[in-house]
Amino acid sequence: MAKRGLNFATLILLGFVGTFQASACPAATRSGVQQPAKPTAVQVQELAAQPAKYLKQTVLTSGTLENQGKNYFTDLRLILKDDQGRFVHVRPWLPVSLPPTPPGRSGANEKRPVLSDFLGKKVELTAVVQKGDLRRAGDVYYLEVSSARIL
Repeated sequence: MAKRGLNFATLILLGFVGTFQASACPAATRSGVQQPAKPTAVQVQELAAQPAKYLKQTVLTSGTLENQGKNYFTDLRLILKDDQGRFVHVRPWLPVSLPPTPPGRSGANEKRPVLSDFLGKKVELTAVVQKGDLRRAGDVYYLEVSSARIL
């Protein structure tokens, strides 16, 4: 009889542990691999007005990427701006320039993207909203870009 009670208690305990693990990791799949969060579509206007609401969240937004600074190389302060002039800061995610690939190396004829490819253009960014010290902008909310495309 004691053996039967022990098995029942063990089953209840294992069931509790399995339930706890499933609820603690809602984005985990059966394989245990964490799935990326689906980005929340947000307009620049909303991000500029209430950035704290989206802190640490992945967002999908679009606007014109501009340099708020006076010089691309020495005063780079990226912003994503909407048509009404509202903006959010953007942390640079690509190099500002690249040296040419040496002749004879693979990829010598491939164009590698640099930040200037996106400047002045309407872009769509997938990014995480962060807060912290951003070079040349101070302690601000900003977008940490994970992917970008020109619209």
